[in-house]
Amino acid sequence: FSLSSLIAWHAMATVVVDEQSSDKGTANDTTDATATAEGDAGDAGDAGDERRATKRARQSSKRKVAKKALVLSATVFPTPLLPVGQKTFICEGNSCDLVRRVLVHWGWTESPADRPTACRLKWTFRSRDAEKSVLEPWQLINHFHGSYYLSNKAFLGQCLRCCPCCSKFFPRQYDLRDAWGMRCFLRDFVLTAAEQVLRGLVPSQPSGITGISPKEVALRVLKRHKEWSKGHADRPERLLRCPHETAVLLGRGCLLPRKISMHQRVHVDVFLSRSMSPECPVCREDPVIPGGEDSPYQQQHLDGPQNIWALKEPCVQRGKGVTVLSGLAQLLEDYEQHRATGQGRDCVAQKYIERPLLVAQPYGRAKCDLRVWVLVLDWNPLTAFVHPEVYFRIATRPFEVDSMEPKAHKTNCRDNENRIPMKALFESLDSGCSERWKTRTWPRLLDAIRASLLATRCTMAPTARSAAKAFELFGLDFGLDESWQPWLLEINTSPCMLDDCKGDYEEEIKAWAWEATESLLKLVLAVNEGSWKLPNFADLQQKEAESDAGPVEREPVERLFEEEQVEHPHCLSQMVRSVPACLASGLSLEGPCGRWRLILREKALDEMSLRQAHEALQRRIFQGISAKETSVSKLLREWLLPSEEEPISNQQALRRMSKTCSKMSLKRATSQPACLRSTKGTSTINFRTIPLKAGTLEF
Repeated sequence: FSLSSLIAWHAMATVVVDEQSSDKGTANDTTDATATAEGDAGDAGDAGDERRATKRARQSSKRKVAKKALVLSATVFPTPLLPVGQKTFICEGNSCDLVRRVLVHWGWTESPADRPTACRLKWTFRSRDAEKSVLEPWQLINHFHGSYYLSNKAFLGQCLRCCPCCSKFFPRQYDLRDAWGMRCFLRDFVLTAAEQVLRGLVPSQPSGITGISPKEVALRVLKRHKEWSKGHADRPERLLRCPHETAVLLGRGCLLPRKISMHQRVHVDVFLSRSMSPECPVCREDPVIPGGEDSPYQQQHLDGPQNIWALKEPCVQRGKGVTVLSGLAQLLEDYEQHRATGQGRDCVAQKYIERPLLVAQPYGRAKCDLRVWVLVLDWNPLTAFVHPEVYFRIATRPFEVDSMEPKAHKTNCRDNENRIPMKALFESLDSGCSERWKTRTWPRLLDAIRASLLATRCTMAPTARSAAKAFELFGLDFGLDESWQPWLLEINTSPCMLDDCKGDYEEEIKAWAWEATESLLKLVLAVNEGSWKLPNFADLQQKEAESDAGPVEREPVERLFEEEQVEHPHCLSQMVRSVPACLASGLSLEGPCGRWRLILREKALDEMSLRQAHEALQRRIFQGISAKETSVSKLLREWLLPSEEEPISNQQALRRMSKTCSKMSLKRATSQPACLRSTKGTSTINFRTIPLKAGTLEF
């Protein structure tokens, strides 16, 4: 049968089934409803009730019959399959106009969105549509199942945190949604502040009532961290042990957020009163070893004098929900506002690049970052392409470390067009930047992409299976420091296709986007239709051996991971170094690839290996996280309100509290179950004993 005859036969059969089901269902439902209505009318004695009941029964029966007929028509008379060569497509959501124009230029026809089974290719903006769409094996869709996890900053950070090699390209990041992530963030913030003092980024003049210098406090902090990391059970984890050390290193006053400090008013008053006392056993007895300690972090290119961090919402893209702040008090206050807006503590803290690459602009020197397009054809075997032409985004305000202007730190937040092609940017810089990009930045950036994809492969490969054949285009954002070292910021699904680009480079950027999109679609269709074959891992190794034996010498490039680096069973650097050298800067293949370059072509793994790798990843993610983790409020109190080991009596606590609190505030604070509990029938207050690692502190 022809396609038109099959569609006409299906429509006639559906109408017949609808009429038969409607007649039969209406008769049965009307009889039952009429009997019920007659009983109601007899009891009520009103004939109008019978007519209304019959009308309602008929309306409900029509809805039921229509639903049954739809299910019956879908099972008995399925939609006819279209041939593989059918040139039809569906585009849904934003940022799909460029794909639509390319396919229409080829002579393809757009199908209605309500008929997903009548298209060869479905391009959708929402990545979760891959799980909702019911497609056939010969159809194509531009998202894998579960690909939205890669755009989740918390998930990406958990996968990359499992390997210490990722610290070479991924800034330190902590998930503040749990107490364990907050604990790691506080330790990092205090250690970074101590490193700034020892490196001379901040002044080290003696200050405070006790006269201790910031250098002394920094040496104590690094010494305590070294002792704690070696597993000394008699050493508490807290790096700051008294109010004077906290004031010298982090600033004076209470650093707790406003809402948490209201509930911890007793401890805040004790902390503030002891910070004004010159007698401190910690400052007097704690020894200081001369000489510095080794830094626990190897990301000194990110650190600066302000200790700036970026708070990000995990599931939000395009610069939304990102706040750049300096100072622990401001960071915690913004962190608390996430919970106040109904989002919970749904944010991650990522170290900000305080010494970025700056580009001269008419309004001053501004920071910049870049976006690179990555095409993943399969997760098992992992196959990835990258487009060598990236585009940069320049901030629309001059970069100043002391200023927290959003448009100076976020390139996505702009008031005019700030996207610029790579060649145009290199022409405005010094003459050696092009060679530096080719031999250093670009190979390291590709190694960072490989490590990111390999880190998430065991999670994506089992969930990426679906009836339809899938592929996906990702947009990876990288920041550059002053030494042209790339740092991965985030991974975006459904990146902007540059349809809204304007300004001086509008034609050049849109021409680049057209070429990249057209060659991407040609490559995907050729691979899935079998008209062009990709080289496998063995072919690439053979090609590598032939090139090594030949007279042609490759230009030396700097790789991200060194040969002498310490490895462990799940080391990503070892996987990246095992990639054939012909893929180091991307391999240009003949055929429909256009300018896309192959950067990954791994061996296929069996299902058991993927399952074991996924279980090992989960164990590494939750390693060190205790099931009996304390609350965030108590954790902040222990770290930011340190005090000596002397116990405080009930009378002293009440006396100090009554001096600064009104009666209503006193009643509210003493009624908190986390700190205080009043007894029945008496006017006294029983304070709990709070256990600490270094002892107990009685209230």
